[in-house]
Amino acid sequence: MRKIGWPSTSGTRLRVARELISRVHANWNLNRQLKLWALAPLICFFASPARSAVVVEEDFIIKNNGEYIAVKMLSPSPQQLAPRPLLLLNFATDRNTSLKDPLYGDPARRFLEAGHRVLSFDVPAHGERIDKYGKGIDGFCAAFMDGHDPFKRFVSDGIAVIDACIQRGWTQPGRVVVCGNSRSGYCALRLAAADKRIAAVAALAPVTDWRKLREFSGIAKRLEVADLCLDNYAAELAGRPIYLALGNADRRVGTEAFASFVHALATAEARMSLNVSHLRLLIVNDSPGHTLHDRWSADGAQFLMAAAP
Repeated sequence: MRKIGWPSTSGTRLRVARELISRVHANWNLNRQLKLWALAPLICFFASPARSAVVVEEDFIIKNNGEYIAVKMLSPSPQQLAPRPLLLLNFATDRNTSLKDPLYGDPARRFLEAGHRVLSFDVPAHGERIDKYGKGIDGFCAAFMDGHDPFKRFVSDGIAVIDACIQRGWTQPGRVVVCGNSRSGYCALRLAAADKRIAAVAALAPVTDWRKLREFSGIAKRLEVADLCLDNYAAELAGRPIYLALGNADRRVGTEAFASFVHALATAEARMSLNVSHLRLLIVNDSPGHTLHDRWSADGAQFLMAAAP
């Protein structure tokens, strides 16, 4: 266990300072020296770097199905910990990218700033878990073709990690939320479908049907690949707090496949005769290709914090 500095950006403060300075310069009837004297305290406050938060970083190992899995946990300092902290499992590729990358780690940063705990582990075929099948989505496909389903493996790992965190007193059922991006958005939804202790899930530009990805094109017609489609997990996800966001012309994962999953989810909720759905659905026009504007990551994190009781 170690304490690390968790820098918060001062970009917003600097933009505010510039705006205020511009307005003062345009409107005050003062000479240059008096303007600078009046603005000096303001400039020092807004343009100075924001103070880093103290974050406690802890690495631990769990054993699941004969494999040792490294898990990284980040927690606010005891003084900054929320009274009833949530636990966010955030996934992109490897655990360090998932927690510390400026883009993929944004949900984790927001949870830490709000006083909650976050963790991640390497997704199969990423980080320290690259094996003979290769890395990334190619590794997913090769393992799947050889009868080793990486998605079932991820779900089993996720359940085991949640078990370990509950046993250690870091969380409790109903206080766990999950977020994933792209390939890991699929994994996050699969984990939520399998574990009812998860209170809410956010999937940012998620894969919903592996047949749409070029890496799976060689086996796209196999029935077992069709079975991976998230449409088949709609019943387990229906009625639960889910955040879904995707660009309206994403050719990488397929906006049409995403829409098919949403239709399956809505159909499952209709069968439940729900009066109110807890799904937040966004098909956005500000995110070309397989990208997603930063604001949707922030919105997804806020959704997760608000969704847990």
